[in-house]
Amino acid sequence: MTKENQDFLTLADALAELNRKRLAQDADALCYAPSTAYGYAAAGRIPAERRGRAYFVRRSDLPVVAARLPLGGRARAPSAA
Repeated sequence: MTKENQDFLTLADALAELNRKRLAQDADALCYAPSTAYGYAAAGRIPAERRGRAYFVRRSDLPVVAARLPLGGRARAPSAA
């Protein structure tokens, strides 16, 4: 594999890597949602390249992707007090 191809990750792999790093620091941390990331990539809000049906990001752009994506969270049901 050439150096250029090793620099690119699929968006799903990039999110998995970012989420692993967050969870390694804090097991209860919020993670990045794939659906949000794909929407941001389609809108041009994160640096990504579309090739066919897939989005790719450069490994060097991971900090930018992490800074621009919001963290997901679970919807909390109101307590029945």
